[in-house]
Amino acid sequence: MTERSNCFKVWLRNDAAVEAELLANRPAEAELTSYGDNDSVLDFLMESGLWKILTGMEADGLKCRNGYRPAVLNGVEVIRELAGVGRIQQCGKVLSDTRLMMQAGFNLSRLRRAAATERSVIDTETLANHLSRISPESAQRTFIEYVREMRTRRLIRGKVYAADAHEIVVRYGRRHERLGRVGAKYGFKLVILINVQEERERIVGFAFAPLQTSERTMLWEILERLHREVAPLKEWLQILLLDRGYWGAQYLLGLHEKYGIGVVTRAQHEGLEVVDYIETALEDAIWQETIEEHSRLGTIRVRAAAVKDVPLYDKKEKLLGRLNAVVADEFDETGKRLLGEDGKERPRFYYVTTLPLTKRAYRTRALYRRRWVIENQGFRELAQDWSINALAGRRFAANYARIAFVLMLYSAERIMRMKDKEGWAKERERVRLMVGRGWLGGLNVVVYTPKGHLGLFKVRRYGEIVRQAERSRIVALLRSYHKRGRDLKYLLDNIEP
Repeated sequence: MTERSNCFKVWLRNDAAVEAELLANRPAEAELTSYGDNDSVLDFLMESGLWKILTGMEADGLKCRNGYRPAVLNGVEVIRELAGVGRIQQCGKVLSDTRLMMQAGFNLSRLRRAAATERSVIDTETLANHLSRISPESAQRTFIEYVREMRTRRLIRGKVYAADAHEIVVRYGRRHERLGRVGAKYGFKLVILINVQEERERIVGFAFAPLQTSERTMLWEILERLHREVAPLKEWLQILLLDRGYWGAQYLLGLHEKYGIGVVTRAQHEGLEVVDYIETALEDAIWQETIEEHSRLGTIRVRAAAVKDVPLYDKKEKLLGRLNAVVADEFDETGKRLLGEDGKERPRFYYVTTLPLTKRAYRTRALYRRRWVIENQGFRELAQDWSINALAGRRFAANYARIAFVLMLYSAERIMRMKDKEGWAKERERVRLMVGRGWLGGLNVVVYTPKGHLGLFKVRRYGEIVRQAERSRIVALLRSYHKRGRDLKYLLDNIEP
């Protein structure tokens, strides 16, 4: 059995079964692992079947199949991300951990030979090279399969989504393949599409490109791929929340016309002709007041008014279509206009939408506010917890593949917390207290049995089990020799070591 063959042994986590085997003094092998705790996400991936999809990403740039199987190396990459090692060059400790490498798919004999020479089973360059052999098309195929699986299992609910762009800036060593530039900035642009249903945040689409690429073009590509390869968008994506960077009359109306999507966004700036029209129409508008709670602003009062059938024209003054609009002003609890950090009044907000207006104008603003999921929760967690800004190497394909893995794992972690809120809260607290961020970590003893079970035990608990097993063995021997009339000297001379 080798890594080059088409089969490998899988050890399933079953602490109770392993403990029973140890107490029965049956054969087992034990080793220390530095990544034995805080691994509920890894267990979830294995049990749910999502591990199979993740590790099935094809290295279609590999010219000949004479090295490690792609599924094994994909497993190593998934484990590296779960261990919180943002840069491949720094993951030597992960590659040297027997338990994790067995989970990835390496066999025990291979790992023992590597340990005997004090080397990891593979080097970091092998992993980096593997990622560079996964084409963007292959990464997207796996990601789409992952989205399909989430939909099949009804792990995606709600029909409101948000899209936004994130810049990955390269400050030094600008030799990366397809590196983009905007002014003095160098780097890449990442656009993601995420479900904003509370407690069901799932990333369902992404695009990665040089920094100067239009985020509107990238989003259109995401939507077209999902529409074509997952399901018609109108069946599962009814409302799309966009920030001002996606403003454009033809673009917004085009999304609505082609996919049947209801779009909510903000006018890009107050100097637009459409804003002038809205301001004029406000003379006959009816204002409604609502109380809002903000983490930073506290309790504020919001006045909102709706304007129907706002015309949109192109540069040649040709009518392209009509949208609805909602205007909102913010006040403090005393009724004074809210001030910004610069001491000036916060600006008036102009929201435009392809959705029909309801009797409550504030609904449009409330929908738009749900974008905080992608800004404050999505990209912030991706940067802080998943090191999304750390590039995998200089090859564009390697960076593309790495991002695909991270985004799928982000959704897996969100699914896990939804299914086990109490367990996830404890897990999160353990992760927070660790020196480095990672869903794996903590010194444990890992035990493997011939029956294919794997158990993880705290060092102290493992010692207790071994002592209990040894006591049971000695007691059984004493009773056996006593029954046969043997004396204590015979027992001491013949007791098994």
